[in-house]
Amino acid sequence: MSKEVQLTLSLTEQQAEFLKQFAAKQYPGAKDNLCTSYPIHVVESTTYSYIPHHEDLSDYFDDETLKFCFDEERENWFDEPHELVEEWFEYKGEDSEIPVKEYDALHGLTVESVDGKSIYVSDYESYFEVYGMENLQMAWTEKHYKPEAYFFILDEAKRYMKYQAHNLRKPSLRVFSHAAGYDNRGDIPHFWELLMKAGMQLNEIEKGVDSHV
Repeated sequence: MSKEVQLTLSLTEQQAEFLKQFAAKQYPGAKDNLCTSYPIHVVESTTYSYIPHHEDLSDYFDDETLKFCFDEERENWFDEPHELVEEWFEYKGEDSEIPVKEYDALHGLTVESVDGKSIYVSDYESYFEVYGMENLQMAWTEKHYKPEAYFFILDEAKRYMKYQAHNLRKPSLRVFSHAAGYDNRGDIPHFWELLMKAGMQLNEIEKGVDSHV
């Protein structure tokens, strides 16, 4: 059995409150641990990487991740081809001379384009040609998560996600709870248990229960 060391600390009011909150909400088995051992709660923002579309690569990527864009800065991406077409005409301040239909509704058909040409819609390129679109880009997307901030207390992570939402990357944020690691015998479990012990003792003192360090 390891020898225990007696230690007296002076805490700020905020430090004490965080320790008490940590012990009350993150104790072993607490729902806020999200079934994670020694969790560190991380606020993460969403980022994407883009792989330019090419028929030779179509077998390697899921078309559900395919997005469409027409602006030169490549900033505004759309999930569906018809959404891009609608935005294209709105951007030009014009109305399409033919109804804007979804890709699946035209695929495999020969239709008359806005230029009066008969076009067989066999792929996305021919679909956009029907509407006379230019300078468009198609790309498969891969989602990544970028860590933004780290917390011992889940509620503090959620609170941060609200008050820093305007500074964090879009389109979405999440809290992901990371475990210390399988059979981690390093420092995180020891520091986690130290904070828990201190917080539990503070809560016992607040309740008027005798507590010994």
